[in-house]
Amino acid sequence: MTLNLLILLGSLILIYFLVDLIFLRKSEHRIKQRARLSNILLIIGVLGGLFITINEMTLHLFLQILFLNSVELCVLILATTGIVLIFKTSITTNFAQGSLATVGAYFAAKMIIRWTESTELEMVQIIALAILAGVVLSFIIGLFIDTVIIRNAKRVTSVGKQMITMGLVLMLIGGIPLIFGTLPLPFNALSYEVTTIPFGDKFLVMPNHNLISIIITVVVLTILFVALRVTKWGLGVRATASNEIVASMMGVNTKVITALSWAIAGGLGALAACLYAPSSAQVTVSFMTPVQVNSFLASVLGGFFTFGGPIVGAALINIFTSIASFFNSVWANVIVYTLILLLVLVKPLGLFGKKTAKKV
Repeated sequence: MTLNLLILLGSLILIYFLVDLIFLRKSEHRIKQRARLSNILLIIGVLGGLFITINEMTLHLFLQILFLNSVELCVLILATTGIVLIFKTSITTNFAQGSLATVGAYFAAKMIIRWTESTELEMVQIIALAILAGVVLSFIIGLFIDTVIIRNAKRVTSVGKQMITMGLVLMLIGGIPLIFGTLPLPFNALSYEVTTIPFGDKFLVMPNHNLISIIITVVVLTILFVALRVTKWGLGVRATASNEIVASMMGVNTKVITALSWAIAGGLGALAACLYAPSSAQVTVSFMTPVQVNSFLASVLGGFFTFGGPIVGAALINIFTSIASFFNSVWANVIVYTLILLLVLVKPLGLFGKKTAKKV
């Protein structure tokens, strides 16, 4: 299969350069036509790669792997959305997103332990309340980071904000063992039952925790995108993302917009961490690091300037990782990151990124 994928990839790259050299070299709209050509070839490449993979794995096995890895997809989408939300309003990347999410997961794990011993609630209710508590805590910390730390920094720039978040990573990683202890904390799944789905003469298995995670993710993102579309906060986010200075001059309270964006991003990160923790059955200081790395990669792959693009990027990374892990678990990350690198070389602004020209 690897050879077939390499042949497909090489053929698409060769086609791109030949079409560009022969047909687009003298075109007045070469840049736009290049972008369209690369999009078409990328779609062909993804579909062709999936076709080759399904032929090798069978459709049943391919779908089963995706079902089992669906919770990782939900986690990656939630974490990526938080990163993009901060970038669009503050024009910076929050390197502390994973550490902030870990704090929320630790707090939720502590609440699960305490409430299990002191209340008669069912375990599902305890876990749901604990997740909500972790989300609220990370929401408050995210609000604190923007309103108290970043806002009071002198002459802070986008790079300066990044340096602040790097410092926050060190503080949070060092503070977690002091507050919650040095031992990993157990974290129960929302359900340990499975749902079977008939598929021809076979069946597919979906863990109920994954199914609940999908429902939660869809509901949360639907509420968020509806709010971005129809509320004053959403209008303020779009205006601030376009031009913060002009938005402020037009009466938009950009401070409230950015503060809420940091808070919501913190809540999304904590929710992602709480859904992801049962995969390893425990919470550790660094368990969200791979998720944060892949979230940044998904944002780069899809394009930082849209919400939908990074979600597509997260889905592609999840699919690539699932397939690569099945065929070669040792080199899975290397294969996936190489594919992302090749895609970014073809589309430097991301799959859905657009080059913007500013008038002066």
